[in-house]
Amino acid sequence: MKLVQISDFNHYIPGATSTGVIQNRDEAILVDTGLDREAGRRILRLLEKNGLKVKAIINTHSHADHFGGNSYIVRRTDAKVYAPETEAGVIQYPYLEPLYLFSAHPVKDMLNRFLMAEPSKVDTVLDAEKVVKLELGDDFRIATVPLPGHSPAQIGVESDGILYCADSVFSERVIQRYKIPLFMDIEMQKNTLSFLEKSEYELYIPCHGALTDDISHLVDINLKVIESVVESILSLGKGTTEEIMKKICRQFDIKLRNFTEYSLMLATVKSYLSYLYNGGQIVAEFNDTLQWRRSD
Repeated sequence: MKLVQISDFNHYIPGATSTGVIQNRDEAILVDTGLDREAGRRILRLLEKNGLKVKAIINTHSHADHFGGNSYIVRRTDAKVYAPETEAGVIQYPYLEPLYLFSAHPVKDMLNRFLMAEPSKVDTVLDAEKVVKLELGDDFRIATVPLPGHSPAQIGVESDGILYCADSVFSERVIQRYKIPLFMDIEMQKNTLSFLEKSEYELYIPCHGALTDDISHLVDINLKVIESVVESILSLGKGTTEEIMKKICRQFDIKLRNFTEYSLMLATVKSYLSYLYNGGQIVAEFNDTLQWRRSD
């Protein structure tokens, strides 16, 4: 684990989930904290080696790999936690994530660190629908930026022209591995990608990818995934949600090996079905079960 400096005040810690570090003198504001207490421990030790103490944590959204290190860091520092509304609920009550993914009390296999991090307090709930300017020190200002889609109230963090852009885009490596990334709201995700395409930040730092000064390539490959899934669903004919998911997995060569993978893919497929239904491109029919078909 290493601290990479990218400007006078901005750094990041590369990892499976990268952590942003915004410096103000000897204090650091963290953007996300990784998967678990071990990630938190390693982040805190690295910062201490660099003479930095944690003043605040900004969680971009409530997936476990973005706030799992909170509890360890908060217990050992005076750090205040900031998180967007909706997301703050899950950060404080992590059981809500496997609960909503399973739509009932989840099977025991889903009560794992990938879906249910240790709970963390949230000191300040942020408005996720607008740019919020935060003053976290004398003459030291950063801003949160709405980036919904992957998660309903996801935000990014802007500091000195650099955007820590959370999971608003995924790298080619991630897409090659998972084929269809999780987007909980396709309409909002497309709007976020459009915003990023038009934006003019000096640098972009995705949590699951390398920093870049040109976001357009990542926007393009993420949009292409969305378009290909939409086209596939519209070409599949009539079917239940499970039948459509099975066909999609076959088309994209996706193997589901456990409850976590199954639940995440089911949520992903449902987000596309919701998007297409709300847009009038498919209709729902109820006859003992729910079936979807393309609109006439």
